[in-house]
Amino acid sequence: MRYEEYIKHVMDDFTSESIIKPDAFPTMELYADQVAGFFDEQLKIYAGAAREKSDSVLTETGIASSVKRGVLPKPIKKKYARDHVIIMTMLFYMTSVLRTDEIESVMRPFIDNYDSTFDDKIDFYRLYAAIAPVLERERTLLSREIQGSVTDVKAAIRGEGLEDDDNTELLLLLLSLAARADAAKYAVQRILSEYFTRPEGTRNKHGKPQSSHKARAKQKTGGKNVDDDEQ
Repeated sequence: MRYEEYIKHVMDDFTSESIIKPDAFPTMELYADQVAGFFDEQLKIYAGAAREKSDSVLTETGIASSVKRGVLPKPIKKKYARDHVIIMTMLFYMTSVLRTDEIESVMRPFIDNYDSTFDDKIDFYRLYAAIAPVLERERTLLSREIQGSVTDVKAAIRGEGLEDDDNTELLLLLLSLAARADAAKYAVQRILSEYFTRPEGTRNKHGKPQSSHKARAKQKTGGKNVDDDEQ
């Protein structure tokens, strides 16, 4: 199979099988092994892929670890409800990009809300139902863009008079895809740094994050915020 055909095949599968449909989440409570089986069925496209160390998408050990780290609410009598499974899905999509401590920073307010007996509860199903169509559209667009990159790489090679062979094309295509992934990761890291992982000392009196140069200025002025007058 030519690599162009292979890429199209891979991306077609990824577009159609990498997102769990909101209505697919179980309404009955499940034990950990049943949850693992659910993910193996719903996201089987990931099983055995480079991002996994086993043929399982999610393991019972991984579920227990998420509970221990505080990014997943504790099960009720060893059973996991629909909200648990939805949160696990969110964790799954973040795991390949975010570090463990970064995921903890992002998820902490949501887990605190889930465990609270006073706050109005977040509807995790509606939350996921809102983002699922966005994820699907992004995957469809990404598939088209990646296949378009194949054409662009071929044109670039011809334009430079380079030797037109598969190895050269694949090298430049991988570089293009890696740069695209790097750009997305850069955006993620900047958002995390600005709104989730920045130390409390770098926020102004209104609780808003302040830029790094203002944080350094605060240190030089003995702790006074240089943007105290900001609203």
